Amino acid sequence: MAIMFVRAQVISRGAGRNVVAAAAYRHRTRMMDEQAGTSFSYRAGASELVHEELALPDQMPDWLRSAVEGRSVAGASEALWNVVEAFEKQANARLARELIIALPEELTRAENIALAREFVRDNFTSEAMVADWVYHDKDGNPHIHLLTTVRPLTEEGFGPKNAPVLGENGEPLRFVTAGRPTGRIVYKSWGGDKETLQAWKIAWAETANRHLALAGHEIRLDGRSYAEQGLDGIAQRHLGPEKAALSRRGAEMYFAPADLARRQEMADRLLADPALLLKQLSNERSTFDERDIAKALHRYVDDPAVFASIRARLMASNDLVMLKPQQIDAETGKASEPAIFTTREILRIEYDMAGSAQLLAEGCGFGVSDREVAAAIRHVETRDTEKSFRLDPEQVDAVRHVTRDNGIAAVVGLAGAGKSTLLAAARVAWESDGRRVIGAALAGKAAEGLEDSSGIRSRTLAAWELTWANGRELLERGNVLVIDEAGMVSSQQLARVLDIAEQAEVKVVLVGDAMQLQPIQAGAAFRAITERIGFAELAGVRRQRQQWAREASRLFARGEVEQGLDVYARHGHLIEAGTRDEVIARIVGDWSEARKLAIETSVRQGNDGRLRGDELLVLAHTNEDVKRLNAALRSVMSQEGALSENRAFRTERGARDFAAGDRIIFLENARFLEPRAPRL
Repeated sequence: MAIMFVRAQVISRGAGRNVVAAAAYRHRTRMMDEQAGTSFSYRAGASELVHEELALPDQMPDWLRSAVEGRSVAGASEALWNVVEAFEKQANARLARELIIALPEELTRAENIALAREFVRDNFTSEAMVADWVYHDKDGNPHIHLLTTVRPLTEEGFGPKNAPVLGENGEPLRFVTAGRPTGRIVYKSWGGDKETLQAWKIAWAETANRHLALAGHEIRLDGRSYAEQGLDGIAQRHLGPEKAALSRRGAEMYFAPADLARRQEMADRLLADPALLLKQLSNERSTFDERDIAKALHRYVDDPAVFASIRARLMASNDLVMLKPQQIDAETGKASEPAIFTTREILRIEYDMAGSAQLLAEGCGFGVSDREVAAAIRHVETRDTEKSFRLDPEQVDAVRHVTRDNGIAAVVGLAGAGKSTLLAAARVAWESDGRRVIGAALAGKAAEGLEDSSGIRSRTLAAWELTWANGRELLERGNVLVIDEAGMVSSQQLARVLDIAEQAEVKVVLVGDAMQLQPIQAGAAFRAITERIGFAELAGVRRQRQQWAREASRLFARGEVEQGLDVYARHGHLIEAGTRDEVIARIVGDWSEARKLAIETSVRQGNDGRLRGDELLVLAHTNEDVKRLNAALRSVMSQEGALSENRAFRTERGARDFAAGDRIIFLENARFLEPRAPRL
């Protein structure tokens, strides 16, 4: 079960630690401390290592690029931390900061890797920080270890550990006292302080929640402390891999006396106030069943009698509300679907959220004139003179809908429906009317996409909430807040944001995918609001050019995969064969013909037959098929003289031949090869 566990610690020489040894242990390999001439080997635990990456910022000093170039991930990590060990001279020097983060058990390994990559990119490499992270999984206890430096990177090595806090004028803030009239400069730790750690926790929870939602799981994490959630005193103790595995198997576990006392204290608190557990459950998900209640209770209570007593009191609690009764199969007499519950607190939050939405809808003073809206639409349509286009009537109606006078608006549309384009036009209209426009999304990747596609300056919702809580960049009357992927936002978070917007008298625009309007799930907040205030709908798909392809995309979006594939088959774009060899032969033949056509087109365009490298793409499901296809396609290119002489290289997957003319795709981050690339 997904748990919120983020722990920070410092690797310090004063505590007898060695950062090269720490890196060797985390990478489950052998590393050498070049300063001390000491070797550290932890290869015995290699089976626990699922994945490893050394994520580097886009702009890095030449010495770091040279140090890691051509090395494996573990080798690059060894080089980095040896430089750190050599740079730090003090006997008690802080060498690195580490985060240990529990990964959701509900996600697959590939999904957890994608989750960790997004978190690292949005919170570390984007801030010019190194992130040396590994993914361990021992006995079903998935987690990552993330090491980062405590000093900023510079061309000479590393900068100071403490950086001055800058004011709004860009000058360092000063603390003025009677004895120091000029003031003392205020510093903060560059590698992160308590405020930064809290921001990382919230960012992790928000990123994990988005990935859990995308994978179809209802459970949610909360980055706030238990005290901030109103759950002070029932924090769950991290069991570690051995006890966690025993717990899942139902085996009897040994706890130290202090641990037993703590678990008994938590059981006593739940006996006295079972509503504490319901509050924790509602922070994780909007709805749940009896099994979810039992699993949550089992975290804290071992005694069967106490477990049964608390469970009975929970089921009889006035705070528990049944949304849907248990469904019984008439033929078998067995339960076909469990009863679904929520809490009065969730209902109150959603009621207050609906009230905020209604007040915003009744607000006015946000309208943009028809003349300015028309000018904004023309600007977006003609800004690229070589690729001018026209918004269709549905998009134009949506632009006019969100720029009306009321204080809240919603847009619903499938992926590829053109939501980003209409938001770009709306931004121009709002800004021409003198309004500040900001954007927000659940995940950093989505916020980045919103900013790139629409020009709206964007951050994650968690980042905005933290910024506002610290009194910075506060919303002001007349501002416009655009929330993308609104269907992925929990009721609790959306209620908080709408309350802030209501108090500040700003306009809120909610944008979401039609398939995120789930009933009785985490996206129910967006559904509830759109049902009350109405919305502009983009029913069409504009990313595909042919009408039949658009129809297929709509079928895929609705989950009707078989019907979507039928559409492709009817238009001759789905080829079937009797054996795998026949399929591969057909792919190679079709690719060869397409390549010849692309070369002829390039010659006609005056490009001497050169291809960019992205005109043709072949995908396969297994690594074995990828290997066979690459060998066959390279053979075709070699016969046509498109490749130079082969040279053998040792890779993570064994010896491979490469030649000038090959197209190479990196499967892991390797920014030191091309620092200008935002991602590889």
